[in-house]
Amino acid sequence: MRRRGVLHIGVTGLAAMLAQACSEGATTPGAGSGPSARGSASPRADPQAGSTFDPSGYVPPAVPIAELKKLYGYDKGSTLNAQLTDKRSGDGVILEDITYSDTRGNDEIPAYVVSADVPGDTLRMPAVVFGTGPDGNRDTLLDEASALARMGALVMVTSLPIKPTGDPSADAKVLANAVVAQRRAFDLLIRRSDCDGSRVGYAGHHSGAALGAVLLGLESRITAAVLAGGTSRFSRWMVKQKVPQDWHAYLDSLARFDAGPYVAVGGKRSVLLQFGGQDAVVPEAERTELANAVAGAKQRKDYDTGHDLARFAGATADRKAFLKQVLRLK
Repeated sequence: MRRRGVLHIGVTGLAAMLAQACSEGATTPGAGSGPSARGSASPRADPQAGSTFDPSGYVPPAVPIAELKKLYGYDKGSTLNAQLTDKRSGDGVILEDITYSDTRGNDEIPAYVVSADVPGDTLRMPAVVFGTGPDGNRDTLLDEASALARMGALVMVTSLPIKPTGDPSADAKVLANAVVAQRRAFDLLIRRSDCDGSRVGYAGHHSGAALGAVLLGLESRITAAVLAGGTSRFSRWMVKQKVPQDWHAYLDSLARFDAGPYVAVGGKRSVLLQFGGQDAVVPEAERTELANAVAGAKQRKDYDTGHDLARFAGATADRKAFLKQVLRLK
């Protein structure tokens, strides 16, 4: 029988398969730190004053990639504190409902881990992490994750809601922690005895695509990435959800999570960019900017639909075909 490295409930947490590698250094700058607002007087925008509030042309100060990377350091030696809350099988897969830690005080992040239910299979599976949209609803991607699992992947779907508050420090902290949580998801899968850590994929939708863009600049482990409904300027989507008075300062802080500097980092990976041709959330200019900024092997596909590509059959089929080819699935 194949050793699955199944998660166990108990005060001792996970077995040694989830022990972490050497520390990268636990001390990191706070996510709310960084470039301050511009020295010139910024307009105090009224959320209702459309003529005053226009983030589309506002370009915050550039920050070197070396400084940006400091936002996402974490101690790989710290425990994942992974706990199994439920396990069931059916329709050819084993579904593990778990929680785990991001090392930054969020110790019960919900996630699904899905693998094929094939008795006697001794092959080690590639790891794939899914990033959800802003609602953090992992059930939305469960069918697609299960389909990939039946093709021979070990898939994790994390729940990381992104709910902008208008507070630049708080919102920057949420995004930085979410990126670290996705890095920890890779740690968790790769440490399993049934995982092939040389084949690692990521697929993110909307805010999950924004996190994926950042990960491309941080994670050399990723060999295949899908960014669905992504944008080059996630900060502009964030600021529109709850417009703060000093929206210039807000963009100065949140633009540190925009895709450009990260996707420009090269690596041995392939990237699939998916966009809805009728997307009313991400402007075409931002879609094109993102596609042009991605370094290395990439392909762009546009679909005759809106922003939601998680439920669009053509986009789903292309994601599976892409991951199958790059990760060498069945």
